[in-house]
Amino acid sequence: MEGVLEGLDNWASNYRVTIAGFEQVDDEYASVSKVITASDIKDGEVYVELSGIKSEIKFVRLCVLDRLRRHIVTFKEVDISEATEPVKMELGTMNISMHNAIQQSFFNTTCANCHGASNRAAAGLYLTEGKSYQALVEVNSKKVEGKKLVETNNAANSVLHMVLNQQSVEGISMDHRDLVSEKSEQTILPLIDSWINNGAKEK
Repeated sequence: MEGVLEGLDNWASNYRVTIAGFEQVDDEYASVSKVITASDIKDGEVYVELSGIKSEIKFVRLCVLDRLRRHIVTFKEVDISEATEPVKMELGTMNISMHNAIQQSFFNTTCANCHGASNRAAAGLYLTEGKSYQALVEVNSKKVEGKKLVETNNAANSVLHMVLNQQSVEGISMDHRDLVSEKSEQTILPLIDSWINNGAKEK
């Protein structure tokens, strides 16, 4: 794998950006992985080789794993099920920041339909790509007095955390419970909290 990875150094310590192998597309845990570190960067580009791939491995991903090697989010995937020689994953320049991981894996797929993808944004909150960061971080809530949508370094006091974790929030009429899948509850919600508690950086 080679390419330029933006945001590699802003991940919280409980996550690992890796190149990893999986036997099935929906496997929860990686079968083999290699953590990408600053030492893998040469002349601004990352060069990483994943070895020890057994025949059972069908997919190789640039992804994020937690400390248990549980899959959190994928940035790029290559199907190697029929490969007979080494496969090169070329990335170009890719934003792999925590915020972009949340944007791609949760805001785009779960939130944006109501918050900006159509002609309007519910509660005036845009969670679409290119708008979500400015709409959330250190922005006073229009619905919950005295709270910010995302209070940097304080997930528990952020309206985003409260709404997604099903807390009763005065001023928020809609129940978001049905929008959060069991998998998101176990992986993406802790990722959002970790992002907030580690400074809520954009890149």
